[in-house]
Amino acid sequence: MGTATGPEDWRTGPTDLLTELYTRAQLAQSQLGNLFSGQKKYFYKTSEAIINEFGLPSEKADALRGFTETLASLLDMAYPQAETKLQKLLKALESNSVKVELGPRAKKTLHITPEGEEWYVKAYRQSEKPWIFSLPLYKVGTEAKFPDLLNLSNLDLFYLCAGWRASDESSDKGKPEMLTTQPWQLIAWSTVRYGYLQIYLKALNLNMNEPTLAWIITSKSWNQQWPTREGKNIAKKEAEQHPLGLLAWYLGDGKKHRNTFRFAIKNDEKSMPIRLVQQILQAAYQTGYGRLLDLLNSEKWQALKRLQPKQDPVYAELKDHVFWLVYKERRNRFVAQTYFKNIELARTYLNNIKNIVNGYLYKTKDGYAVEFSMSAVLKLAEQYQEWRKALKELAQKYNIQPETPSLRRLLELAENPAPPQQRKIYY
Repeated sequence: MGTATGPEDWRTGPTDLLTELYTRAQLAQSQLGNLFSGQKKYFYKTSEAIINEFGLPSEKADALRGFTETLASLLDMAYPQAETKLQKLLKALESNSVKVELGPRAKKTLHITPEGEEWYVKAYRQSEKPWIFSLPLYKVGTEAKFPDLLNLSNLDLFYLCAGWRASDESSDKGKPEMLTTQPWQLIAWSTVRYGYLQIYLKALNLNMNEPTLAWIITSKSWNQQWPTREGKNIAKKEAEQHPLGLLAWYLGDGKKHRNTFRFAIKNDEKSMPIRLVQQILQAAYQTGYGRLLDLLNSEKWQALKRLQPKQDPVYAELKDHVFWLVYKERRNRFVAQTYFKNIELARTYLNNIKNIVNGYLYKTKDGYAVEFSMSAVLKLAEQYQEWRKALKELAQKYNIQPETPSLRRLLELAENPAPPQQRKIYY
């Protein structure tokens, strides 16, 4: 491959820009069919899993299936265009018949245009980072309706919206807009900004490892609460005030890491205390958003769950609040713990459950904890199915032996059938 025509100071010889583009275009061509069919399969499979997991009524189930069919039709519409453009691009690169020039309003973005074509590949490079190549897809868009899956409260929606705005969400003429290459992110964001959506398949990204599709979704049913650049900073401050805000921020700008909870702030990464993860997971599962993320197969979500201070924690719920069951091996006892942002919420909760069980309150580094003693946990297990199930998981996890009356009672409750009257809780 020879040298193509290009702007001054942008040499495009055999070992530079066009060689890299050619390699990635070949890779994209070889994986194109699997990319499109894989996303269709993902959307179909995930929508049915959501319908079954949440027991959606027929109206919402039909709306979700209709949304999925819309995405599938856009993929079908985009595939021939992507295939044709890739073929033309490869042929032009092989014959050195491409033009490379700076974009009319860009200082760092190049346009690579095959001879005789009106479309071009965008090429952008940050210092000491690989090239980013984007092949545009034209006129692949439509409107669709996404149902309200989780019936989230206004307050929960507010913080989730703030978190998405703090990260990947932008504003288009006063409406929330999302650009993503992750199918799971498309659904996770649409769940928060549900209603009428404008959806476009905008580009095929020619990456080093595998190609991706760029989706742009605009929510027509919502007004952007934070439309300006300063508004985005305000959204960040709001998101930091609540676990759901931190969760959505992490889902957008999160960094997967084995030992720390990280996400981006401006151009920097911010590490948050790992103890916040427990509160985030608790809030996510209480609202149903965590169950949704489990179904979406999000790597970021799974990475976050692996950051918990306790591996494979055992959960149980009481009065819409999630508790972690903790076995303290050195003292041969177990307790259940949950966390609150402020003391008023914790005291109100204790008052609401006083006819069921007694707990005690104490201050933590990040808020307040309510804890149940071993006898209180056993009392709950006598009444509630999910608490018996949790005790069984706890006994199996730590291979608990009946060395004390309380541990013998734990094992007895873990092995016996649960009371039939209690509702099932999903985690």
